[in-house]
Amino acid sequence: MKSGNGHIICVPGQRICEAGGTHIGGEGTYTFNKYIYASLPGQVSIVPRGNIHVVTVSSGQQGTVMPEAGSVVTCRVLNVNPNLATVSIICVGPHKLHTPVSGTIRKQNVRDHQIDMVEMYNCFRPNDIILAVVVSLGDLRHYELSTAGTELGVVTGRCEDGHPLVPASWTTMRCVCRTERRKVAKVMPPKTF
Repeated sequence: MKSGNGHIICVPGQRICEAGGTHIGGEGTYTFNKYIYASLPGQVSIVPRGNIHVVTVSSGQQGTVMPEAGSVVTCRVLNVNPNLATVSIICVGPHKLHTPVSGTIRKQNVRDHQIDMVEMYNCFRPNDIILAVVVSLGDLRHYELSTAGTELGVVTGRCEDGHPLVPASWTTMRCVCRTERRKVAKVMPPKTF
């Protein structure tokens, strides 16, 4: 997606370009299956260094914004139980927070259909990186979040063996050795440079 000033803005897990050849991943990225992906939300930069181009993602200003109702936030899942997931909000839009804040996703806010069929452990796992929207401030400074919507949910994570996961479908993610269930965010189309 392009910002108002023409810069390319990305979200965690978004495929940026092919790796190898003249492009390598730098800060704010990771490489998986011959592609470079964003590991944090922010602005994409490509810096030439000799015959190669280093692809980086920077999140811009730190600690200047706080979540508010309607904000899209990037979170790391801390804990999952049958009724809710506890998360640490690390970014609001493309801005990284200086100090992460707490949030929760209740079972009824995971998706907007078949709510009674939601099994939290099949939607999120600890250390997954997710996109969510702030519903309200909630209780005791825990923001109440929702992942109901196709563009919200898990964007990246690691399997039980520690390998990076990438989206395979709306309900699964895969790594080099296995497929795991998740509430997956809409896969972004690849960016070419």
